Amino acid sequence: MKSPLDYEDSAQRDGFPLRIRVSDGRHDAEAAVHVALVDRNDHAPHIHGATEHRIREDVPRGTIIGRYTTSDKDAGDTAR
Repeated sequence: MKSPLDYEDSAQRDGFPLRIRVSDGRHDAEAAVHVALVDRNDHAPHIHGATEHRIREDVPRGTIIGRYTTSDKDAGDTAR
């Protein structure tokens, strides 16, 4: 990302497409998702965690492949 997510930025208000690509070294798969922003924060949250995860192709469905924590400068109802 080049800048923090910000609902007040008119270029981001309608959300944006995100393309996800996975590979096992031999085969690739892609999926397209749409990221929608909700106006609940005045400050962008900070996400703490790995930026890349490698998983085997035979990992059972539902397996957790990463965990993240976040921090947010907002308080009260706007910190959701």
